[in-house]
Parts: sequence; C-alpha cells; structure tokens
Amino acid sequence: MAKISRFPARLRNIALVGAAVTLSQVTLFSGGAQALTVDKMIFFSTDVSGSIDSGEYDTQRLGWANAFLTPSIKSSIVAAPNGIAVAVGQWDTVARSPLSIDWTHLTDAASVDAFSAQFAAMLRQGSGTTCISCGLNAAVNSIQAAVSSGLFDSGSKIIDISGDGVDNQSSDAQVQAARDLAASLGIGVNGLAIEGDFGPTGVSDYYQANVITPGGFVETVTGFGDFETAATIKLGREVSDVPGPLPLLGLAMALGWARRLRQRLAWSMG
Repeated sequence: MAKISRFPARLRNIALVGAAVTLSQVTLFSGGAQALTVDKMIFFSTDVSGSIDSGEYDTQRLGWANAFLTPSIKSSIVAAPNGIAVAVGQWDTVARSPLSIDWTHLTDAASVDAFSAQFAAMLRQGSGTTCISCGLNAAVNSIQAAVSSGLFDSGSKIIDISGDGVDNQSSDAQVQAARDLAASLGIGVNGLAIEGDFGPTGVSDYYQANVITPGGFVETVTGFGDFETAATIKLGREVSDVPGPLPLLGLAMALGWARRLRQRLAWSMG
C-alpha cells in the first residue's frame, strides 16, 4: 500500500473493515477467556491539546499511518510469531473516551494496512490543556483492562506517548507517579517529543525527567515537518527485536567473552 497523503474511499472501506475486526476481537476474547498472547502490546497515547493546530494534528495521524506502511516495519510485524496488539488513545485536559482505535491484533500485511487506514482516518477528540499524567494513566488502565478481560497479554508492554509540550494541567509529581505506576506493572514508556515552544530540547528533557520509564527512550522531533521520519524511527525500534544501540553493545560484549573463552580453551589444550 502506498503512503497516505489523502484518505480516498477505498481506504475508508479498509478502515471500516479494521473497525469490524476490532469489534469481533473484543467479542471473541471477552468474558474471562484465556488471553491471547502476543509478542508486543503497544498503546499509542497522542497529544491533541490546543498547542497542536489542525494541520499539525493531520501531520501526526498521517505520520503514524505512514510509519506502519514502511516496508521494514511491516515485515517486522508480519514476522512476529504471535503478532502484536495495538491501540490508540488521545488526551488533552483529560484522557478522551472512547479509544480512537480499540485494541487490534496485527498479524499480516492486510491487518497492518487496515490499522494504518484507521490511523489516517482518526478524528480529533479534544483541544484543551496538556495533561500528560492523564494520557499515561489512561494508557496503563487500557493495557491492564485488555489483560484482565482476557483480550491480549504480552511480556512486552509499551506506552508510546507523543506530544509537543510539558504538563500544565497536573503536577510533575503526578506525571512521575503515573510513570512509576507503569514501571511497577512492567509497562515501558517511550516518548516522541516534538520540539518548538520550549527550546531545542525542552520537551525531550521534560520527558526524560518525568515521563520515560527506566530502559525507555525519547525520540526527538525538531518540528512537525520531521514528525513522520521520527515516528518511523521510533516505531522501528519498538517493533524490532534489536531496538537500539544497547543490544549492539551487548553483542560486542558477548563476542569479546567468546573470544576470551576460545583463548582459554586453546591455552588449556596447548
């Protein structure tokens, strides 16, 4: 599927199919049934506060939609033995309800295309102040509800939060409490920080200090014009089994250990 710049009728049809798939999944896995184990659960928590104008909102939704259509990302999702589960929520002064896109199981190219089309068609739900703690808490609650209701479960649960500002609705302590709650439940939080109004690294620094869980990361967007590129990089790290430089460091350490072991074996046999 080509990248999305507009939303023609055929993509609207795909979005409707995707929504129907989601509803069927909720019906199938509700009622205390055994949760379907997936390789990853990712909740996309998106900022729709008033600092984001309509054009910037469109940039966000189309940027994420196109990120899922990137061949390397799509192939990573398709290659996941158990697929991945994804959902999307919006927040501004409060966490908006219902979810923009309910929990959906991505297993093949068709399901990825359908989810991308839903993202591209996603309607805005708010334009108030910035409550990052609201977005975090809602994401945690949705992940926990998906697990407890028998919908999905995974050993890798991620909240992918994106925004262009610092919290001005709740306190930093409340943001940190939401982050710590996620961490205590084994949920990682990564950030996509859109810079502009707070200096070159103001939002990134705030996310690092208050939003991101230990082991998480922040992808910095220098402006909305770079959003799709940053979203693609970030999503690529999240769906890949080799998410970044730390595994490469681990590989180097492993190779060094193996080299020393071979040397010791050679010395003992010599």
